[in-house]
Amino acid sequence: MEESRTAVTAALLGNAALALLKGTSAVFTGSAAMLAETFHSIADTGNQTLLFLGMRLARRPPDEAHPFGHGKNVYFWSFVVSMMLFTLGGAFSIWEAVRHYLHPFEKTPTIWAYGVLAGSFVFESISLTFAVHGLRRNAGSRSLRQYWRDSRDPTLVTVLMEDSAALVALLIAAAGLWLTQTTGDGIWDAAASGLIGLLLIAVAIVLAVESHSLLIGERAPAWIERAIREVVASETAVTRLVELHTMHLGPRAVLIVLGVTFDGHLSADGVGEAVAQLQRRLAKRLVDLTTERLIVIEPTPAPARRPAEAARAG
Repeated sequence: MEESRTAVTAALLGNAALALLKGTSAVFTGSAAMLAETFHSIADTGNQTLLFLGMRLARRPPDEAHPFGHGKNVYFWSFVVSMMLFTLGGAFSIWEAVRHYLHPFEKTPTIWAYGVLAGSFVFESISLTFAVHGLRRNAGSRSLRQYWRDSRDPTLVTVLMEDSAALVALLIAAAGLWLTQTTGDGIWDAAASGLIGLLLIAVAIVLAVESHSLLIGERAPAWIERAIREVVASETAVTRLVELHTMHLGPRAVLIVLGVTFDGHLSADGVGEAVAQLQRRLAKRLVDLTTERLIVIEPTPAPARRPAEAARAG
């Protein structure tokens, strides 16, 4: 989570400064693309603030109303971020494109506008560098694709996608300004605003789908479930793992529900001790993989054999 906070901080500071610069440039140039970029940075600034809010609320301890904790705040506010990116960023940019196309007016691209775009590119690149650095530290030897599949923390991925989209949007805005200045036709500026809007909407949809999946409850990554199975298999009192269910209650908080068949020769007290021992071993094994674990072990009778299987066994 420390890498996530660093990346979000860098993005927040950078986008707040860029929103001011881009807004000033949009006023002087009358460019739809620059105005779209201004609202893009405003949306991103708000998004980072909401991500901070989600991370802060997620750290609250469990209470009577939320016995499993507040970890899913991260998922909820990440979903809200995707909606803001869709509306305030993408939809507004497309609306501006349509407005400037239907009601064109003279635009005056200046060296100031290009300077703002160049400075914005530098700021966004720095923010992206922080996000990539944090992602690499978290991913370890895994590829980006594997990290995306296994990660249950949407904050780093959100910042990474926002910054990547911002860099592409800056290039589109610069191209729109240059083509408008070269041809004298404002349609290029309007088209650039529309393309930026479509780009932001595409990113918003991807983030919304990922956050929605986490919000309704995703299982733990395969390598965590594999570690659980290894511990259960090595326990001498266990004869069979009947079922395993996991669900993330937060980026590093996991609910683990096990159905386990114990040695039939164990007494009731022996089964109780075996359950406690298995819980301790699982907690020890997962201490470096998760920060919070709720482990529920249900002693389960062995499934009844079919008549044909019983006859063969006899």
